[in-house]
Amino acid sequence: MRVSRTQLPHRNFNRDRRMDYKEHYRQDALAFDYFRAEKQTPAEIRRTQFTLSLCQIRPGMRVLDVGSGRGWFSLAAAKLGAKVTALDLSESNLARIKAEDPSIETVFGDACAVPELGKFDLIVALEVLEHLVEPEKALRGIRERLKEDGTLLLTVPYKEVIRYSLCIHCNQKTPVNAHLHSFDRESLGALLLKNGFRIKAAKCFYHRGMELFRLNQLTQKLPLGVWSCLDRICGVFGDRYSHLAIMAGIRTGYRSES
Repeated sequence: MRVSRTQLPHRNFNRDRRMDYKEHYRQDALAFDYFRAEKQTPAEIRRTQFTLSLCQIRPGMRVLDVGSGRGWFSLAAAKLGAKVTALDLSESNLARIKAEDPSIETVFGDACAVPELGKFDLIVALEVLEHLVEPEKALRGIRERLKEDGTLLLTVPYKEVIRYSLCIHCNQKTPVNAHLHSFDRESLGALLLKNGFRIKAAKCFYHRGMELFRLNQLTQKLPLGVWSCLDRICGVFGDRYSHLAIMAGIRTGYRSES
């Protein structure tokens, strides 16, 4: 069953004290092994490469990976010489990241309450905002940790039609993949502006045609530039992209409304 986001109001999540999202993501990491090799599909590898290409990571830059999950970005950025801090709600995920690369600082923490960790040149929150009850709260905390000339990179599912199932335990509508919000350029851009950021660039990527025509598999041995070119060409078949990336910086003169 497909249900639009407006049929399950955002305020319901805020008022539902029974929902413990911190415990949910702790249990999620224990129940599902996101580190297993088969997770690295051709499409996932290209998404990783494309996201890294947006960041211009250089040796010595401070990078904060908010909601680091299985740590693919943290590990890749560290290999490029960045000083990386991975922040996540799963201690087991963080332990596995640390075991793979001891140079990465791992911090158990909440994206909606980013601890005092100093200032960063680059902060990423990749496929994170759609999971948060209060994404605006996370953005305000992230802004406090970003250097004046730093960059925030967000990626989210693009124009997602959120699907729901009826939970067998609580008999409440439960969003598939725990996605609470659906974003497009306008809604995510407005959210960033409201919380003290200015937009540097916005790009949609990973057109659904890439999967339909098996272009991820057919081009997996070719350079990223070829994949990116085909991804843009698929845009002629309509605005059917799967993901949105926005790069933002601090907006001067901003005063928090909270």
